[in-house]
Amino acid sequence: MNLPARMKNLFKDIPAYEKWIKRISSLSDSDAPDRVGGKKLSARARKEKENLKKIEVNQDYFGPFADTPVALELMKRDRFNRAEFERYPGTLAEVLEYMKKDTKWDAMPRIYLAQHPIDELPKQLQDDLPPPEIIKNFGKGDIYGSSLWMGKAPTHTPLHRDPNPNLFVQLSGKKTFRLMRPDVGRKLYEDVRSKLYNKAGDGATMRGEEMMQGEEFDKLKQAVWQDKLATNNTRLGYEVKLKPGCGLYIPLGWWHAVQAEGVGPNVSVNWWFR
Repeated sequence: MNLPARMKNLFKDIPAYEKWIKRISSLSDSDAPDRVGGKKLSARARKEKENLKKIEVNQDYFGPFADTPVALELMKRDRFNRAEFERYPGTLAEVLEYMKKDTKWDAMPRIYLAQHPIDELPKQLQDDLPPPEIIKNFGKGDIYGSSLWMGKAPTHTPLHRDPNPNLFVQLSGKKTFRLMRPDVGRKLYEDVRSKLYNKAGDGATMRGEEMMQGEEFDKLKQAVWQDKLATNNTRLGYEVKLKPGCGLYIPLGWWHAVQAEGVGPNVSVNWWFR
């Protein structure tokens, strides 16, 4: 069977990884040396030092592109605490300003630049996101679509499946995926739909507005992330965590749900291919 594959630290050479994100140490060089007593720091100590870095979007770099038109998503809750979703025309400046704000982790409303086509970005930003060569190893090298994702945790993409294989790369922040085989994911999706509407549905593909709000959004999220079936039954699928510079290959037909985690800017990019 064609299985998902996580690739660790293979994508730090994507230009956007360095150009778009500032990783600033909160300690001076004297406070955080690479050697102690002539010996190199242990792997654990180096990791702890890395975690002390402050992460932020390079606002100066994006300055010339602030007026770029983009489709933004607004997520909020109604007075009954049901998820409400709106997609509206905005600018890159709006999401960049939102990412700067020091807001409570789960504060509403939330702004998210989701699934924005890379080929609709300014040329310089497109050049910062070249398709990785490794895609040629997974298919014919026929890339037919690509997207940029920018926001702050928590963001959530409900359970769905893509029409073709997908390479997803994390540039900043962390994302967690739950992946399910085609038959398992479809059954879970249809079970939730049948309980809500007494019908199975047509098999969610991509990120549609109908799946981003209301009771369906909350029930799918609960089924995938909170129910014992999802967390304790290993037959249900796989959980994969992506850190900056890491990537995930999602085979054709595999169902997946995605959550952003942590603090600071959360930036990802993906390519669909055949």
